[in-house]
Amino acid sequence: MCALRKLKNTWYVYFRDMTGRLRTRSLKVHTRTEAERLHDLFMEGLRASKAETAIRRAFPCAPLVVPGEALPPVSAPAAPQSRRLRLSDMWDLALTRRKLSYTHLIRWRAFAAEIGERYADAVTPEKALRYLETHYGTGNGKSFNNVKSALNTVFRLCLVEAGLSASPFAPIPNRVVQVVEKHRNLTLAEFSRLVDAAPPQLRMMLMLSRWTAQRLETCARMTPEQFDFSRLVFTIEPGKTARYSTWVCVPIMPELEAYLRPLLPSCRPGLPLHRNFGYWPNRKISEECRKLCKSLGILDTPAGKASFHSVRGTAITWYKEHGIKGDDLRSITGHKSDDVEAIYARDIASLERIARAAREVHP
Repeated sequence: MCALRKLKNTWYVYFRDMTGRLRTRSLKVHTRTEAERLHDLFMEGLRASKAETAIRRAFPCAPLVVPGEALPPVSAPAAPQSRRLRLSDMWDLALTRRKLSYTHLIRWRAFAAEIGERYADAVTPEKALRYLETHYGTGNGKSFNNVKSALNTVFRLCLVEAGLSASPFAPIPNRVVQVVEKHRNLTLAEFSRLVDAAPPQLRMMLMLSRWTAQRLETCARMTPEQFDFSRLVFTIEPGKTARYSTWVCVPIMPELEAYLRPLLPSCRPGLPLHRNFGYWPNRKISEECRKLCKSLGILDTPAGKASFHSVRGTAITWYKEHGIKGDDLRSITGHKSDDVEAIYARDIASLERIARAAREVHP
């Protein structure tokens, strides 16, 4: 059924749709001749639509095929590109769920730039493993495991938005570290030569490790606010034991205070101290220290390598030789699980006495 009607100088067509309901549509013309022409065209299209609907109702699983026309290829619908999570957006999203380190950022940027994919769901475990083996497959496995852990963390924080059930790094097993390197202590003369010849970034890191007995990655996060010069103590949560809420508390020795005091006014608040001289990643600091040791004739011995980690061993030995032991020493080195409240309650007073005693010996 279809009919024409004129209302307010405009022609309308009345018809029944596929369900039998009466509908109306404006033809937007003012002459009867033009209205009849459009009416005929509309009727032709309406009959074709009704015929197609009848066929689909009779054969709901079969596509409508015009005679002589090939069947359309059957393929899964592509995921809308606008809804897929880009690798370039994952870092900011991950930061809304958890605080991540600057080392995490550097490793993520390198991964996003070199993996060759734009979207998170395009990174398969095979591609993730190939990336790790290509860039971190050599050595004793520590870098491989550390980078894998950092990238896995970012993916785990973005699983829902990325449409993933698991991180592509999750099924990759850690490398077994079969070669455990030994690091020898440095003599006081060797350390002095190393500090004198070191560039500013490395010199800062060497001094921090020597007088706080902390690992490289912990020294790389030390900021001016963590040094309490009124109480002569320094506190930080080492990255290696951060998951256990373990803090260390260290007396500020006069040598470290004398070195830091002139530099602090020019250091930016909240920024790790060594980065005020230009950013070096931890790996570069370790490599440059090894190169400098070799150039100065500070060589490996049967006792172990001469490296940046040697400075931590030197510092711990120095503390032991000066009579610091037991809970006090473990509070400095982080070798015992303790939360920050316990350290403040029990250790700051004793470590403050250690720092003041050191000033009496070395005024």
